Amino acid sequence: MYVRVFRGSDCANARYDTYEVPLPADGFCSVMDVLDYIYEHLDGTLAYYRHSVCNQGICGRCGVRANGKNGLACVTRVWGEELLLEPKNNKVVKDLVTL
Repeated sequence: MYVRVFRGSDCANARYDTYEVPLPADGFCSVMDVLDYIYEHLDGTLAYYRHSVCNQGICGRCGVRANGKNGLACVTRVWGEELLLEPKNNKVVKDLVTL
């Protein structure tokens, strides 16, 4: 699948980077799985909230906008052949990390 990710710390000067991410054979993949793959295999500079303590949609720290809908990266399932990931609000620290 093709994943476009918001990059930058200022909405006015932001850009989008595109990554090709393979989908698992079983078809189950969360947005967090996609972000982890990008970070571990394609671009270690990507900033996003990664948390191993929760990963069940409880703490809410990993909020992102996926294809225009706000959700939690750890429980939002990936769908389709294209995915657009943006910060959940305009208070961007860097990439997908927001206040």
